[in-house]
Amino acid sequence: MLADRIVATRENNVEKYCLLVGRFPALCSDAVLAYLRASDYFTAPSSFKKHGAWIGGNFDHSCKVVEFLLTYTTEENLKWEREESPYIIGLFHDLCKSDERGFVEKNDALKVVSLNAPDKRHAEKSIELIESNIIKLTDEERECIRYHMGEYGGEEEYQQDMAKAMAQIRNIAFVQKADTIAAKMGI
Repeated sequence: MLADRIVATRENNVEKYCLLVGRFPALCSDAVLAYLRASDYFTAPSSFKKHGAWIGGNFDHSCKVVEFLLTYTTEENLKWEREESPYIIGLFHDLCKSDERGFVEKNDALKVVSLNAPDKRHAEKSIELIESNIIKLTDEERECIRYHMGEYGGEEEYQQDMAKAMAQIRNIAFVQKADTIAAKMGI
């Protein structure tokens, strides 16, 4: 039954989340966990047919982005304004998807459906949700989330603004790389 699968996935992913960010109290407070549970963060799909199109797919995708960011931090000697930045950016760069997509059962299969109209301000909506419900972002975190979609993120003005930001913040390129590779892996 769909409802049972959603509940089981939610609880499993809450446990994974707490293990991942447990050393950062601000990220695993009761208030943050209550918000994330209520927003379907732990169960939302990442896309309709491509990467992460399953119960918890967006959380799985986000965890994979964190994994890549931690690897790049070590291998590329990335410096962050705070230790938890790779976790914040990786886990919440697509937070806006939490209330946009859900599931219906059709012919014994799950189908991803639209719950709310997608917000065209994808990254900006995620930034707003993070800052109003989870944690105040550093400027670096905000820019990494704003430009995480890279060449897929917008028109000419967006691309110009992104190029300026990337000249100042090296880590943006690694966030884009992590997100793109995770998506191309199907996660």
